[in-house]
Amino acid sequence: MNAANRYRLLFAAACALGAALAFGRPASAPAAGAASPAIIARGEYLTHGAGQCIDCHGEDLHGAPMHVPPNSGMAMVAPSLAGLPMFATDADAITFLTTTKLPNGANAMPPMPRYMFHADDAAAIVAYLRSLK
Repeated sequence: MNAANRYRLLFAAACALGAALAFGRPASAPAAGAASPAIIARGEYLTHGAGQCIDCHGEDLHGAPMHVPPNSGMAMVAPSLAGLPMFATDADAITFLTTTKLPNGANAMPPMPRYMFHADDAAAIVAYLRSLK
């Protein structure tokens, strides 16, 4: 990770911490086992209904091949979202869902939409996806 990306990551973390302190909200979702059934249900609605994640990631959210032209610069496979294996922490996943930035500072490959969910909605989505096996 170069210096510019480290600076961006530190700045994003500082902003998240500042927002959490200012608004009294947690900086990350509770662990899936600790999330209430209502929060997980809200995350399921946002993932399946509002976010339409199943359109690309499959009905079970375990990933699916994308039907895009080869060499188009678009992802050929939509990764599995079950358990959020691509994010080491809930905070990383929430940052992605609220800013569209991956932990390395890049955006996900198209055709991934540039969602910018509210922090509470992102936390519910993370709780739901972490609950999936």
